[in-house]
Amino acid sequence: MRRFTEDELHKIRGLVEDGASLSIIASKLKRNRSAIQYHAAKLRGRRAREKTLLIERLTDKERGWLIGCYAGDGSRYFRREAYQYEVKFALNKNENPIVERVEEYLLRCGMKTRRSIDRTRVYVRCQSKKLFESVEKWLSWQGRKKSKSVRLRDVLSCPNDFLFGFLCGLIDADGGTKRLYVSTSSQELTRDVEDICRRLGIATKTHEYDVFHISLSKSDFHRTCQQYDFSSLKHKTVVVGREGSLLH
Repeated sequence: MRRFTEDELHKIRGLVEDGASLSIIASKLKRNRSAIQYHAAKLRGRRAREKTLLIERLTDKERGWLIGCYAGDGSRYFRREAYQYEVKFALNKNENPIVERVEEYLLRCGMKTRRSIDRTRVYVRCQSKKLFESVEKWLSWQGRKKSKSVRLRDVLSCPNDFLFGFLCGLIDADGGTKRLYVSTSSQELTRDVEDICRRLGIATKTHEYDVFHISLSKSDFHRTCQQYDFSSLKHKTVVVGREGSLLH
């Protein structure tokens, strides 16, 4: 039986770290399972456990902001061939404060992130089964693509601080501040935004074009920012009126 090359050992190491089974590793390397078993077992013995998701390290507002940002710009994937769970945020390249905030909040939750850039988008990725599954604690949608049906699982049970953070995260992900608004193709999320704004005392107007467009009253939003301590989210644009992120 021929010995493994350094390249093959490197591939085994990568597949083991991704949680691939012996059958998958053997298939990819075109080698017998028995030949791979010794090296895979040795590597698995050294493999670190998946990091614990410490979402409680975030305040309700911070947690709400992260979930709101995910509702607008997030996605998740399960790669069966590598048995890999991934959560991804696809963010605007010109909105670096939002990218840094996503990374900071995930880091505080105990997650390891990696960043990549593709043209106008910055991708923040996190490999975690716990984070992958925890998204469903707050959000639900139909089918594999969430954009047209995503919604909060239970608006009524969410505290106001969480809902305020969620609204800010959604504006940062799928809205704008020059004319304060949220755009979404999900009718269910549109209703959620209307319900949240009604609960927080923010007047809205909704129009449907190719997507749903919800405009928010700036004066009401300013008042809400003061009531729910806008600064606790470390948002520096207290006066909303400039195009860009709430995390300016």
